[in-house]
Amino acid sequence: MLETLLALSLAQAPGAGAGVGTGLGTGTGSGQFLLNGQPITQVVTRLIDYFGDCPGQGFEKITNVSFLASVSPGPYRRILISNQMTGGYTDREYDERRPSSEGFAMASGQGQHGSFLTLARGMNTFSYVVRDRVQNQVLDQGFARLRVSQDRVTRQRNFSSINTDQYCASNRSRDLNNCANGLITLERTGVCPDASRRVLSLETIRLKP
Repeated sequence: MLETLLALSLAQAPGAGAGVGTGLGTGTGSGQFLLNGQPITQVVTRLIDYFGDCPGQGFEKITNVSFLASVSPGPYRRILISNQMTGGYTDREYDERRPSSEGFAMASGQGQHGSFLTLARGMNTFSYVVRDRVQNQVLDQGFARLRVSQDRVTRQRNFSSINTDQYCASNRSRDLNNCANGLITLERTGVCPDASRRVLSLETIRLKP
């Protein structure tokens, strides 16, 4: 996974930290995001323009992020964090084994992505709910804010491997020993780091009898 971006404010989020305790929440709480265990109020996402064998665009993920609500982690607790700007969310463990939520990743995007919490440029408002998963009881709920900016870089991205495959020209699934007229196709394919593929060449040859 790509390295976490270092564009952070280590100042505590407004209203966060005060009132963090071990009991149940009373009313609307104030949560805070943590990066590498430190409170943050802003992050920078990185847009990457790729050139080379595998051109395109992508965003780096910001990793090792966690969240701390107005109530401390405790037994059987989970926390649902939702971005009201993008519609994305993450549902993490929030138990006594760790000082904040289970870790997760963030990146620019819209909607829901299973591998990271989506962010939009500008001020992002999040809602959160801490729930006891055994009693199915809401223990705390509230909001948090995170300012998101974006920078842009250019990187070369080449094939991670080049594969050669051979198959019957008339039927790809047919056994090579039974190809019609002895014709087979040789296919060279480049595989990119993101697992996408690009056909480099196709050649049909006749097997010798």
